[in-house]
Amino acid sequence: MSKTVTIDPVTRIEGHAKIQIMMNDDGSVDEARLHITQFRGFERICEGRPFYEMPSLMARICGICPVSHLVASAKACDSLLAVAVPETGARLRRIMNLAQIVQSHSLSFFHLSSPDLLLGMDASPASRNIMALVSSHPQAAKDGIALRRFGQHIIELLGGKRIHPAWIVPGGVSAPLTQEHRDEILATIPEAMEAIQRTLGWFKPSLEKFHEEIGVFANFPTLLMGLVTSNGDLEHYDGRLRFANPD
Repeated sequence: MSKTVTIDPVTRIEGHAKIQIMMNDDGSVDEARLHITQFRGFERICEGRPFYEMPSLMARICGICPVSHLVASAKACDSLLAVAVPETGARLRRIMNLAQIVQSHSLSFFHLSSPDLLLGMDASPASRNIMALVSSHPQAAKDGIALRRFGQHIIELLGGKRIHPAWIVPGGVSAPLTQEHRDEILATIPEAMEAIQRTLGWFKPSLEKFHEEIGVFANFPTLLMGLVTSNGDLEHYDGRLRFANPD
C-alpha cells in the first residue's frame, strides 16, 4: 500500500523546512518534496533602494550567516563602481569573513552534527541534541559554544554588532581595526586553537564508526563547485569558481 513519509520539522538545518516522501506499493520512492516554509521577499524590498544600501539590507537575509551576504553584496557593489578595494580594507573584510566561517561552522558542526556523531545515529531523536551533549560530552559542548562565541566576538569587535553588521561597505570597510581590538582578537586565538585541536582529536577517529553511512549518505553523482585561487587552492573571499564533475 502506498504511503507518505513526512519529516516535519527538518532538524539538521538552520531555518524551517519540511520533507515529504511519497512511496509506491513496492516501497520505491515515487516523488519527494522539500517544503521551505518561509517567505522572505527581499527582491521586492530592494526595489527602488539606492545601491549603497544593498550590503546592509542583504546582511539581513540570515541571522546565522549575515557576513556572507554582506560580503557578497559589497563585492557586487565594488564591481558596479569599478573600484579596487585597498589592500588593508580587503584584509579586514577577510578577517570578518573568517570569523563568520568559524562561528557558522561551529553552529553546524557542534549543535547540528555532533549529536549524531557522539551519541550515535540510532539514538533517540528526542535526546539526540546539543543539550544531551552537555551531560554526556560536556567538553565538546563547551568547545562548541566557545568557538561560536569566538567567531561572533570578532565580528562584533570589527562591525559593532555580531548579528547583521553593516561595517563592510562598497569600496572597503567603514572603520579601521583599532589596536585595542586587534590585541583582544590575538589574545583569544590560542584558546580557540586548543578547542579546535580537541575537536579534531575526537572527530577523526570517530569516522571509523560510520563506514556504512559514509558509503550511502548523500552519495550520488553531482557536479561540484568551489572558490579557488589562481593556484587552485581553497579560497573563501576572492578568486574564481572551479567546477568539477563527479570523477
